[in-house]
Amino acid sequence: ALRSFFTFPFSSDENYQQGLADLLAHGALSGKTDSEKVEIILRTQLFYFNRVAGQHLTVEDVRSHQNTVDTQNLTVTMDLSPPSSDSGDGETRMLTFAELTMLIEQGKTDNIPNNKVIPETLNDAPPSTSIALVRKKPWEVDSQS
Repeated sequence: ALRSFFTFPFSSDENYQQGLADLLAHGALSGKTDSEKVEIILRTQLFYFNRVAGQHLTVEDVRSHQNTVDTQNLTVTMDLSPPSSDSGDGETRMLTFAELTMLIEQGKTDNIPNNKVIPETLNDAPPSTSIALVRKKPWEVDSQS
């Protein structure tokens, strides 16, 4: 079970990333030290993994086996930048909420797929003329029936 936890793809799991983005949006990591942030992230990973895999791992289980397992997959980096969207089929990849938030916070809105630039000016074309009939007043409708 621990091996599955350490190899679980948290960084590419969309549901986990959306949940993490919700926590970040509500300030779960704001004002925390780096060690507290790592602890919170570890607990979120354990919670999610236990739910998805049907396991019952604890923080103590992970910490006791941390030295015997390659901890590279356990370490959570806060780099939520999207992977390369240059897929071979020409399709744009759907961004997670966390990735979208990071792009907006970093001011890289040009990297957001299908993001249209809306000009600050109003349309200079003359308005179209209405072709709808004028609505009748209640007494006009009653008098004709």
